[in-house]
Formats: sequence, structure tokens, C-alpha cells
Amino acid sequence: MVLSESGRVVVRYAERIFSLGDELAEVVKRGEPGGPATVFLGLADAVPKLLASRLLERACAEMPELRVTVREGQPGELFPALAAHQVDLVIANEPPAGSMKNLLPGVRIGRLGVRFAASREVAKKFGRRKSMAGFPFLSPARESVLRRELEQWWSLSGGAPDIRAEFDDSAAMFELAAGGLGAAPVHEPVLKDVCRRYGLTVLPLKPGIEDELFLVTGERQYSHAGIEVLARCAKGMIEANSGE
Repeated sequence: MVLSESGRVVVRYAERIFSLGDELAEVVKRGEPGGPATVFLGLADAVPKLLASRLLERACAEMPELRVTVREGQPGELFPALAAHQVDLVIANEPPAGSMKNLLPGVRIGRLGVRFAASREVAKKFGRRKSMAGFPFLSPARESVLRRELEQWWSLSGGAPDIRAEFDDSAAMFELAAGGLGAAPVHEPVLKDVCRRYGLTVLPLKPGIEDELFLVTGERQYSHAGIEVLARCAKGMIEANSGE
């Protein structure tokens, strides 16, 4: 059996209902008016997971009682969920369409430079090439903003690479890069951490591509302190990591 689209909507609302029920039980148990603040955060697949983990660490350090439920997906899935109040805020690498009237246009919280990294063996084969033409490559999914930017750069820099696989999930892409399948794009704020974690080597090529990040909320979405804390931490996290 497979859930229909209506069924998936019901599940999302049910998650919020059960979470609020848990908060209510804890408030009654503690006898205090303020229970733990649960924020439903929509996180686009293209957002570096290491960067997202730093955001959550900072937010929880500032507000220890904060609870966060993270839902990952494509912006085309997360923005409608935000409009339907199924998530409280969304971090994505593109703003919502202007047709979504009950969403704010999004605040750009940073620009992420992009480099390429590969296993040591693959990096040696790359040498000092001036482009990625014909080189084994692991790519973001076709519908992603970064993929469109890469394709534009390939057309201007000498040709497209040999795309071995396409990914929604960057962690899976880095795992296969570590196994020698090809080079992978990595956002600069997490470049050192990714290379250290997966044993990758940075290629001597700077494409000059920048991926933007946006924080998007609904018109009346700042309903409790947890959302404000996450939003504030998100706005400062790129600057905090860009010098690494």
C-alpha cells in the first residue's frame, strides 16, 4: 500500500498534532505555562548537512529547551508545506515563486562558493586540467539550482564532465566520491570538514560558482521564540563558517 498525496498531507498534520500533544503533556506535568518550543524546519536537499548541523547546535545552545523536527525535500515540496503551515520555516537555495502569496519572498542568508573534491587517486588523474570536460563527475540532481549553474559553467569552460551519477543527497554523493567514482561539488564553508570526514582532496580548479541560501517564512510565522532563534542563527551561520 502507498500513501496518496492526501494521505501524506494528513500524516504531516498528524505529526504536528502528536508533537503538540507531547508538549501539552509535559507542560501539565511540570505545572508551568511554557513548555518546550518545537519548530518544524524544512531543509532543502541542496543545503549542506554539516552546515545545517552547525545551525542546530548554535540554536540549541542559545535555547536549550528548543526542539526541532527537520523535514528534508526539494523546495517545490517544502514551500507548499510552509504555506499550509506544515513547517514553520524553510532554508533553501532558491526563494519561493512570487505566486505563493502567503509566503514572504525570503531573506538571503549567504552565498556559498563551490569547489570540487575527489579521492586522492582521482585527484591525481585530474592533474592541472583547466576544465571538467570528460572527467568522471558526481552531480546534483537535474532540478537543482546548483546543477543549472554547473551546466552553464561547463558550456563556457570547455565542455561537460562524464556524469557517473546524480544525487539529491550530498552525503551519499561524498561517500561515492570517497570510493573513487568521480569528483563532487562541495560548498566552501564545509569544504575542510567534508574533505577530512571523507578523505577527499580539493581539485586545483575554481569555477567561480556561488550557491545562494534563503530563509523563508510565512507572513505570520514568527509565533514563538524557537522560530526567532533559528532564524537569527541561520542569518549568521554563513559568515561564521565562510573563513574556514
